Amino acid sequence: MLIKPLIQWVHVGSVVLMIGGFFFFRVVLIPIANRNPDPKKIISAALRRFSAIVWIALLTTLISGLYNVITFFRTARSTAAAVPDVDYSIYILVLGIKFFIVFVIYTLAVVLTFPYPVFAEAQKKPSPWLNILILLALITIFLSAFLRRLY
Repeated sequence: MLIKPLIQWVHVGSVVLMIGGFFFFRVVLIPIANRNPDPKKIISAALRRFSAIVWIALLTTLISGLYNVITFFRTARSTAAAVPDVDYSIYILVLGIKFFIVFVIYTLAVVLTFPYPVFAEAQKKPSPWLNILILLALITIFLSAFLRRLY
């Protein structure tokens, strides 16, 4: 049974690296870069270097998250067969909200790190988008902790 803790470690570690990196950008790097004569050059160079970490974290979070969901539903199905009065509706509702927020986080991560001309404007001034991303990430972490303790 080593696979479950390993997958959980990959999932949490990927989230920590990605969200921690975005938090560092917003709270440390951008204020320092804004003191320099060409802050956009520093911010865009840092985002380019950070993008590889973000893309790996997005991929590993997605794969490990899918594994966690599949594992949960398999366990829930067998539990419901043994104990028919177990109600998973709250869990599924909160999970759906979490999935929506994660979709928005993924979208913002792509917008901030993918080198595509359409995203250039957001990448030049990433602060408001990083604020939203960090707030949504904190909400997602809370929802994850809530779900972990439901069943």
